[in-house]
Amino acid sequence: MAASCAGGRRERVGKREERLIRALMDGATLEAAAKGSGLSRESATRFLESVARFAAAVGAGMEFGLEAESTGASSVPELVLHTDGASLGNPGPSGAGGTIETPSGELVEEFHEYLGKTTNNVAEYEAVRIGLTKAAAYGARRVRVRLDSELVANQLRGIYKVKDSKLLNEYLKVEQILSGFDHVSFEPIPREENRKADRLAQTGARRGDS
Repeated sequence: MAASCAGGRRERVGKREERLIRALMDGATLEAAAKGSGLSRESATRFLESVARFAAAVGAGMEFGLEAESTGASSVPELVLHTDGASLGNPGPSGAGGTIETPSGELVEEFHEYLGKTTNNVAEYEAVRIGLTKAAAYGARRVRVRLDSELVANQLRGIYKVKDSKLLNEYLKVEQILSGFDHVSFEPIPREENRKADRLAQTGARRGDS
């Protein structure tokens, strides 16, 4: 079969591509997923980039449609996430952290997690993924994600392209989760407005630096 992609381009989706996507969804690295699916790294990256462009285009359209709807469903639960990632060395021992709040500012949960040795940008993505997974567990249908990484926020909004293969893998993990919500927005904010999430991410990173 073929999948339509942004800009009118069509990308062939065969059994190897399906195996690639399943492996990535199961947490495999891009290198391992490509090898296991029988694709070269270059072919896998090219295919995933086309999928990412398509997901960004479709996501932007869905977001616009949801914003245009009346907000009569006041009973639909909504949560606000503040997330951050930290890497002690970049790459180095890394952590993800964040807070989950109600729209009125009531704290629901704080979280921090050690991620192993990775980069700051990967840690930023992991913080978003972990936060959204927790929000889904609380039954949220609408989520506002606030983070101080302009790169990650704008990649998830479809404004920036995802060029790095490691970040593309992280991007697709987050995209997989988004389908479980009615609406998710990503808001880049100044670092000073994200201090609690930063402290929690640093706590997670230091767990692997001891």
